[in-house]
Amino acid sequence: MAGLVLDIAPGWKTYWRNPGAAGIPPQFDWTSSRNLGSAEVFWPRPKFFESFGLTTIGYSDRVVLPVRLVPQVAGAPIELGLNLSLGVCRDICVLEETSLTLRLEPDAQGDGSALIAAAMTAVPRPGAEQGMTAVTCQITGTGPKRSFDAKLDFGREISGATVVLEGPETAWFDQTVTEARDGSLHVSSRLSLFDGSAWVSRSQVRMTVLAENMAADIQGCAAPAG
Repeated sequence: MAGLVLDIAPGWKTYWRNPGAAGIPPQFDWTSSRNLGSAEVFWPRPKFFESFGLTTIGYSDRVVLPVRLVPQVAGAPIELGLNLSLGVCRDICVLEETSLTLRLEPDAQGDGSALIAAAMTAVPRPGAEQGMTAVTCQITGTGPKRSFDAKLDFGREISGATVVLEGPETAWFDQTVTEARDGSLHVSSRLSLFDGSAWVSRSQVRMTVLAENMAADIQGCAAPAG
């Protein structure tokens, strides 16, 4: 495990993997690394911001992004080479680009283990770990504008919940509404597609629940009965 520490100047913010209605999602380019099989970035719970009348999602002050690294050859060092692009905003938005390098020896013990561990506790957990018992959804309509509806059953009241929806790269959700009723979260949204003939599978829909006392990461949903 490695950790990317972002210290953000007062009054500025950067974006979550899904920036919301506006903004620039972070871009990670690991191609200059050596002996790196895969790099998985984990995203701690973000905040909501209002920018020019639009809701965006991201971080302020400091955030640590944990990264799980898997070598191509076990037992050999990983030489990380990361080209990073970040959108940062205050009254204006600018694109920050930087390159980072780090050599990691097998079984190396770094000074940042406590920072990484703390950041991992803030990463939304799978729905089942947060008490979710079922999730169903349906996509209706044809063409570039469709409707999405989902029901997430928790068997208890979830206070102050907002559900953020993500889909394939060529699709996006807007006008999303989350309602809590009878121990369930009901979500409705408009699904827009660049290609109006494209098929969107339920397994491609990712739902992040951000509530007052919990955060859940739900990937995929089943068709409702009947």
